[in-house]
Amino acid sequence: MNYSNPTLLVVSGPNGAGKSTHIQAMLPADFNGIWSFDRDQTRSEFEVLLASQDIPVELIPKRASQLMEERLVVEMKKAIHAQNHFVLETPLSHPDYWKYLDAFENNGYQIQLNFLCLDKISDCVARVGQRVLEGGHYVPPDTIRGVYEKNLQHVNDYRRTFKCIELYDGMKYPILLAKLENDQVVLAYPSALQKEWLVHRMTSIAQKISAFLGEQRTSETQR
Repeated sequence: MNYSNPTLLVVSGPNGAGKSTHIQAMLPADFNGIWSFDRDQTRSEFEVLLASQDIPVELIPKRASQLMEERLVVEMKKAIHAQNHFVLETPLSHPDYWKYLDAFENNGYQIQLNFLCLDKISDCVARVGQRVLEGGHYVPPDTIRGVYEKNLQHVNDYRRTFKCIELYDGMKYPILLAKLENDQVVLAYPSALQKEWLVHRMTSIAQKISAFLGEQRTSETQR
């Protein structure tokens, strides 16, 4: 991956996967020091601000989301104007989220996806529950389930959107499972095919990884 070209790095995955916690560990060296726009964190900050302004509680979530989107658009435009790298932390579980990627792609950016996932939806629910106890924001279990399933489906179906994809296991800390460039596997570990979320929900990518590992085994046998 040539980072001399302006790059949008998308850090995605289900709720509770640890994206915010481990994001720095998943950034290429060329992105050292680059600020990441965390949609959830920015929304939470606006919720706190609005709560201090005596705005009716029922109106706060929608208004906070609007303010977050406005801030994101401003930051995106600034980066695009300067042709700077940009890091966006966001789920890709809804078509609306992909408009952010389009804005960069239409301005000559290459796009990389670093995807962090947990083994089961229940793991995500438990992580979010712990986050709430520590003062973080709450996400309903049904929403977590929807994000988990749609995120995997969309990444698999629209994988050609990305110049590069890195897939990580997030159960303890980010462990790289596989890397694709231009929709071709360039690195993969056997542990990738032990992940049910990858094998059964990212079927096209899993097939490519299986073929890559098979070719590696054949090559080693022939030596």
